[in-house]
Amino acid sequence: MKTFAEYLAIVEFLIKLQGKDVEAALTEAQVPVHLAEQIRSYLAGPVEIAHADLIVQNQTLALCSPLPASKPQPYTTGFLKFLLDNRSWDKPVIDTLEATSLDLVCRMPRPDAAPAFQQRGLVIGYIQSGKTAAMAALIARAADQGYKLCIVLAGTMNDLRSQTQKRLDQEIAATSEDTERDAPFVVHDPAAAKWGRLTSRGLLGDFQAGTHNDLNPVTPKLAVIKKNVAVMNRFRQWLEKSPVSLAQLPALVIDDEADQASINTNYGKLDDADEEIDPTRTNQAIRDLLKALPKCVYVGFTATPFANVLIDAQETEDLYPRDFIAALPEPVGYFGPRQLFGLSMSATDLSPEAPETPALDVIRTLSQEQLNTLDALQPGSDCPQVLADALLAFVLSSGARLARGHGHKHFTMFVHPSQSTADQQLFANVIAKEIDLLRITVGKPKQFPDALKRARTMWEDDFVARTNSTPADFETVWKFAKSVVESIELKVLNYFSKDELDYADPPKRYVVVGGNRLSRGLTLEGLSISFFTRDTNYYDTLLQMGRWFGYRPGYVDLTRIFVEGLMANQFSDLARVELELRADIAKYARKPDPPTPLELMPKIRSHPSLAVTSPLKMGAGAAVNISFRNTDQQTVAFPVADKAAIRANEEAAKSLIKGMGKPDISVSSEGMHIWKDRPASGVVAFLKSYTFSKDAPIVNRPNLTKYIERQNARNELRLWDVVVPRGNANLGPYHWSDDAIARRVMRSPTSAKSSIKVLSSPPDIAAWKSAAARTGNDPDRGCLILYAIDKNSGLPKKGFFKSPTDATDIVGLVLLFPDSDSQANVSVQYVSQQNI
Repeated sequence: MKTFAEYLAIVEFLIKLQGKDVEAALTEAQVPVHLAEQIRSYLAGPVEIAHADLIVQNQTLALCSPLPASKPQPYTTGFLKFLLDNRSWDKPVIDTLEATSLDLVCRMPRPDAAPAFQQRGLVIGYIQSGKTAAMAALIARAADQGYKLCIVLAGTMNDLRSQTQKRLDQEIAATSEDTERDAPFVVHDPAAAKWGRLTSRGLLGDFQAGTHNDLNPVTPKLAVIKKNVAVMNRFRQWLEKSPVSLAQLPALVIDDEADQASINTNYGKLDDADEEIDPTRTNQAIRDLLKALPKCVYVGFTATPFANVLIDAQETEDLYPRDFIAALPEPVGYFGPRQLFGLSMSATDLSPEAPETPALDVIRTLSQEQLNTLDALQPGSDCPQVLADALLAFVLSSGARLARGHGHKHFTMFVHPSQSTADQQLFANVIAKEIDLLRITVGKPKQFPDALKRARTMWEDDFVARTNSTPADFETVWKFAKSVVESIELKVLNYFSKDELDYADPPKRYVVVGGNRLSRGLTLEGLSISFFTRDTNYYDTLLQMGRWFGYRPGYVDLTRIFVEGLMANQFSDLARVELELRADIAKYARKPDPPTPLELMPKIRSHPSLAVTSPLKMGAGAAVNISFRNTDQQTVAFPVADKAAIRANEEAAKSLIKGMGKPDISVSSEGMHIWKDRPASGVVAFLKSYTFSKDAPIVNRPNLTKYIERQNARNELRLWDVVVPRGNANLGPYHWSDDAIARRVMRSPTSAKSSIKVLSSPPDIAAWKSAAARTGNDPDRGCLILYAIDKNSGLPKKGFFKSPTDATDIVGLVLLFPDSDSQANVSVQYVSQQNI
């Protein structure tokens, strides 16, 4: 049979030189059905090529640049040609992959940029969107630029590592230990150096010391290893003993599923002596591997980056992507949470789109009664009706795909009842019985008229109205039912099972019951029917469980997803969360002088019933209330370790007071003093000069100033009252200016020694409102209250400072924000690092 490229050449010849239209050319060239759709897509109108949205740190190293046409790029050229000829990918998809991989490699240092360098980056993709292809494209680009050692940390499971190895063997290394089984392979320019493989395919193909000795710096090397402490340490020790200088091997380390296992879940934990606990062993092993490589770029790849952007950016040895963050564009033909579940939650500045219903009608919500029936399953039970319906839907969907010419493709159904392996085995046993019944009924349909009627009704009532392609008649679909059912293989994938998925010829018809082995990275090819009842509390876990996201070329209308209603709503909400995170990155990436990841620290929208990630992965993340409407915000943490900053804060506050002149209202000679209707610009300028504590997750400079400026743009918060309260009459006077003298206040620090429990005083707020005739509810006006905290607060036992001689008064702030007309229906909380 001819290849895709050969059929394409014939069709293009017939169109260009003989003037035939596409359909006539396809017919004359006798293009098979499965390739005809690919060629139609390839010849469709031009699609705008999307680039990654990038945030790049100011570089001191020379970066890679696009290679001139005169310089060979054998690995990139071979890889992209392989996708077209052997994978039959659409040209717009390949073009986008080509563009984004170039964007990424140009953020990496040139291999000869310095004797040594360490970089950290993060690439954010989409669930089941071709992340491995993006990794392969970057590896090819890096090798063309002169990087010699490409290491892929491929998850924590043997089958995922083996799957990744097979893909990279085919698409990059152009070799395998089993060339017949793994064919086809990429064909590189014969003049290019051949790849060396330090690992191999198969469950036992991970790195083993003593089986490899080739680290010559002439040819590029590929190693695909698990994120397993023993394996990573074994590999690092082997590298360190190499007779070849590692400085001759510029290294690209790709961390697949970078939010899994790589995160230091010991962050912030203290031992009995109040000392920080060492990083988790996996995190430390990755750090050690990176340090062993003199020239090293670490790039994390994940579709759920929530934990990665919450890694403490100040921990220089950790894995925070301090050098670049790239949000890949949504691929052409991709179906994610928004397309399948819709877009929920309220719109914001970051995602102004109104809520949306799903673009596709493929979700089948499980009722509480059905869920109760599933929960009540016992050994020996018959298959519950809803699960039997899902199996029948798989048979119908598969029959329709065969009628569309997809017989050379794999078909898969996915069932995930819970994390319990006992539940998974119970479901598998029930499904096995139902498959046996299906084999009997499709083999002798005349003896089971009710079963045939049930199948016809499902096809006509559920599929026909939602099917955008042929066939439409039941008979055409059902004639394939017998071959489908007889070829079904039932697999159980969990920690204890020995089953494996082998997507090789002949095409497979799998029903897969699984647990955690299916929730990370492992691809279920040709997935059409998903049956899912497991719940979770975390964004990343929920999204990773969605194996149904991805590409469904030519059969997306034949997919069905059976899920609990609450879970469907959560996926719809997370579509908004994803949209906002990417928008947060993109809006800065498009600026002429974009901020660095260290300056931005992306924020993640909070959810009322889901946590962003496991508490162990929250790192430096904290809740950040971006909307301050109708709230009182106050500084309760202070940078007391930085005495210069404390003194500078005093000077900034006194400068603000002095610049405003005499108070408009002075209740007494020693307080309170009120300056009315001062412009917001003065308050913003003061806040920008005030040093906030790094322990203040909400009340910090960027949050406050950006909120005020944003409300100004909406004609709100234009005017401010500035207030100095009377203070504690028993304390000495505090000179804010010649025209404003008040008293200090006492606020004892907590055990943290840099924080207090509360700064604001309700009587002070009430006194301001009374004296200034304010209600506090005018959207046009805010209020800034300045407190002078006595330097002796808490002394001599547990004061802010180590000794009285170190002590200095501390200026604290209270900001009173009114309600907002422009944000009447918006109150959004985010999670981010402390100083976003």
